[in-house]
Amino acid sequence: MRSVPRHTWWPVILGTACIALAACSPSHGTSSPTPAGRTTPSGQVVDAGPPSLTVSPTDGSTGVGLDAALQVAAVNATVSSVSVEENDAPASLTWAVAQSGDDWTYAGGLDVGASYTVTATAVNAAGGETVATSSFQTITSAKRLLTSVEGLTNGETVGIGMPVELQFNVPIPAADQQAIVDHIAVVSNPPQPGAWYWYDSRDVHYRPENFWESGTQVTVDADLNGVDAGNGYWGLGDWTLNFSIGAAHLTVVNTQTRQMQVYDGDSTSDGTLLHTWSTNTGKPGFLTIGGTLVVLYHDPVVKMQSCPTFETPAACTPGGSEYYDENVYDDTAVSSDGYFIHAAPWVCGTDAPVCDLWPYGNTNSSHGCINLSTDNAVTYYNWSQVGDPVEVLASTLQASYSDGEGDWQTPYDQMVQGGADVPASAAAPASAPASSTPAPSASAIAGP
Repeated sequence: MRSVPRHTWWPVILGTACIALAACSPSHGTSSPTPAGRTTPSGQVVDAGPPSLTVSPTDGSTGVGLDAALQVAAVNATVSSVSVEENDAPASLTWAVAQSGDDWTYAGGLDVGASYTVTATAVNAAGGETVATSSFQTITSAKRLLTSVEGLTNGETVGIGMPVELQFNVPIPAADQQAIVDHIAVVSNPPQPGAWYWYDSRDVHYRPENFWESGTQVTVDADLNGVDAGNGYWGLGDWTLNFSIGAAHLTVVNTQTRQMQVYDGDSTSDGTLLHTWSTNTGKPGFLTIGGTLVVLYHDPVVKMQSCPTFETPAACTPGGSEYYDENVYDDTAVSSDGYFIHAAPWVCGTDAPVCDLWPYGNTNSSHGCINLSTDNAVTYYNWSQVGDPVEVLASTLQASYSDGEGDWQTPYDQMVQGGADVPASAAAPASAPASSTPAPSASAIAGP
């Protein structure tokens, strides 16, 4: 049996460079001039000229974008101090300072409908000082970019195959997608390479190159305040999510041999085989999806109904060849498109060692789900964890993003880099403050 999709979402509520170029050309028949501010052979210091400052955005600017960089650039001087007021109150900003000290830049995002005043001071080698001030206003209205996180809650422990799946409340234009992921850092300890993939204009997922190492601590740090998401939408806040990687589990289902093998470990070669169970999978026309799936959630009982799942006369007419409408127990979801590992006593019996009871014989007979005996389904339900990988072999129907299962089917070399570099830190990520953590909400529709 299969159900209609069940989705669970948690909603959560980014510079310019000043380059000085120096040119030097030979002067035939005359001596080269002494550069300003340097010492001549006689030891005399040549005046470099008065210091000057420029501040951008320029004084009096209005409608400034939230992604505008604040920049202070000095000529013949070094910037000695910069202060910023936002709506007449002091604002603390983290500046990037050039090694020479003549260029200060802040590009951390501005607030909507805010008035800023930047005051900068610069001094030169001779002690000359200058002060520059710029006051400007940002755009007065913006539509808010919202992010939903699927299947993860703050502080949760999950399996080694767990991806980070984000959905935005609006389509992100292709030109803005890289900037979005550049402002979302996924930091793992111990460090492991990973990358993003845009499955459509609203959904972007992150996964490691290989399965997570058991015991890894992962932090997702979204620095989206002031990020232009296109079409008038802006990131207006930041958020952080922490999760841990639990014990390494791997499940392998072979639809031809009709066996399910359960391993304690991340591979069949290095893992310890715990169980080999007889199973029943999808019949022709209702095949079980193949590929590397991931456990999404557990449900003790699911009302499985054929009509909303398949919407055919045979599935919608009581007594039809594909009709069912009943409660199914001990359900482990492995797809958002209605595929479960569940107890099927009508095929396997309550305590049957194999799933081949009459009238099914030794052929697959389910509507796509992976059937187990009741005892085995209960054991698996209690042992498996969200994020565990489930590899389904020998099926000609391969999983894809349309089934909600694109992450481990997508070749890693097709994924894109983004976010901050992964630091080799020995410290576990700190817990996120409650105000910056996704708050759970859920809705579900289920069927067999």
